[in-house]
Amino acid sequence: MITPIAVLGAGPIADRFAKNSDVVVTEPDSAAVVIHLTADADEVVTQLRAGRDVVTALALRALPVDEVRAACRAGGSTLHATGGFGSAVAARLTRSLAAAAREITRIELIEEIDVPGDPVFPWNTVSEDTLPAFYADALKVLHEAAFGDEPIESPSVAITDSGALHTLGDRTAYRSIRTHGAAAVPLRYRLIIATAAGTSTATVDFHPTDALHPADHLTYRELLTAIGPIQAAAPGIARRDLAITYLRADDRLSAPSPGHRG
Repeated sequence: MITPIAVLGAGPIADRFAKNSDVVVTEPDSAAVVIHLTADADEVVTQLRAGRDVVTALALRALPVDEVRAACRAGGSTLHATGGFGSAVAARLTRSLAAAAREITRIELIEEIDVPGDPVFPWNTVSEDTLPAFYADALKVLHEAAFGDEPIESPSVAITDSGALHTLGDRTAYRSIRTHGAAAVPLRYRLIIATAAGTSTATVDFHPTDALHPADHLTYRELLTAIGPIQAAAPGIARRDLAITYLRADDRLSAPSPGHRG
């Protein structure tokens, strides 16, 4: 069955949806799911309140959670906050590798991204005030992968023209290094795990797909794979696709009672 979707936002990711034969791009009034690609958090609330399910590429931390919860209840709608950009894939990789290690003492993820002059979501398409929210969500996933339910501190975030460093205490770090049109590999993730026995490093390179920057391709895939689950989910649940193979409810948004979609 072909799903009617609306895409709010322009650029290479929106263009890729328009070329996908599994969906048909229409206006929001006729859409089953709204794909949200802009930095306008208020638009997410508006669409949810109107009764439309929304898959947003914004990180959940960048959204007004109380307003989103109220809009979901008013519209009987569902939000899927993927935090959907390249680090979502890195988070899955991290969970897999961290699960294979025992007694981790420190974990660090290094992201190397080459950002050309063209728009690449979200590095040069959202405001500097919004960008840290993406990394804060990914940092939380990184910490949970290594240390489970251990209490989490507030992230420390520092952003410069050449990148960013995000930390949770002394044990978890997420470093982003940006270049501009000079790197041979446009997107690379390097995971460093330290244990009492030693240190291990795993590196994964991502290359362009159909001339699309790998960061945009990964974001597109995150959003695309959320379309089915959001239609099957109960109204009012925010789900972040940051686990390895499954979706999980986010405890910051609870489902309204009663009711599930049939």
